[in-house]
Amino acid sequence: MFLILLIILLFFLISKKDTINVLSKYDNEKVIYIDPGHGGKDGGGISSTGVYEKHINLSISYYLKSLLENSGYVVKMTRYSDYDLASYNSKNRKQEDITKRIKLVNDANTLLFVSIHCNIYTSSSIRGAQSFYNGNNKESERLSNKIQSKLKTILQNTNRESNSITGKYLIDNSSNVGCLVEVGFLSNNDELALLVQNSYQQQLAYAIYLGIIDYLSV
Repeated sequence: MFLILLIILLFFLISKKDTINVLSKYDNEKVIYIDPGHGGKDGGGISSTGVYEKHINLSISYYLKSLLENSGYVVKMTRYSDYDLASYNSKNRKQEDITKRIKLVNDANTLLFVSIHCNIYTSSSIRGAQSFYNGNNKESERLSNKIQSKLKTILQNTNRESNSITGKYLIDNSSNVGCLVEVGFLSNNDELALLVQNSYQQQLAYAIYLGIIDYLSV
C-alpha cells in the first residue's frame, strides 16, 4: 500500500511540474493585441440611424480574438466591454484613453497589434473596408497589405488598397508591428446594413484573421 501511495505521489509531482512548465511557457509567449476603438463616453462615429461605432468595433474584436485563440495565439484586448481607459475624473479623457492604450500595446511582449475602427464620411456614396499602417515601418506595411488582400477576397465588396497614414496616435507611437483596420463606413447605408449583422462582422474578423495568419506564416 505504501508503495502504491508513493507511486501516486511521484506521478502527481511530475504532472504538476509539467503543468507549471506549460503555464510558464504560455506566459512568456508573444501577445497579439486587439484594440477595439473608442468605448464608454467616446462612442466614436455614429450613423444617421444612431448606430455607434464603438459597439461594432468591440463585436468584431471578440470574433477575431476567438479565431486567433483557437489557433493557439495569446490574445489580449485594450478593452473588453463598453468603457474607455481614462480615469474617472480625467480632464482629457480622449488623450488619457489613447495614451493608456499605446502603453498596453508597447509594454507587452507584443507580436503584433490590430486596431479596429469604423469609418464615416460626409458623402454617403463612399464605402469599403481599408487597412492603414505607419509608412516608416515595413513590417507594419506588410501586415496591412496581407489584411487588405484578405478583406478584398473574403468580402468581395471593396477595391481599396492598404495605405500609409499619419495623425493616428496609436499608429504613430507604437514601437510594434501593427495596423489600423477601418472595417467600413457608417455613413453608407448599404455598408451600415452589413456592419450591424453578426454574420458580416464574423466575415470581417475572418478576413483580418487570415491576413494575420498569412503575415505570420512567411
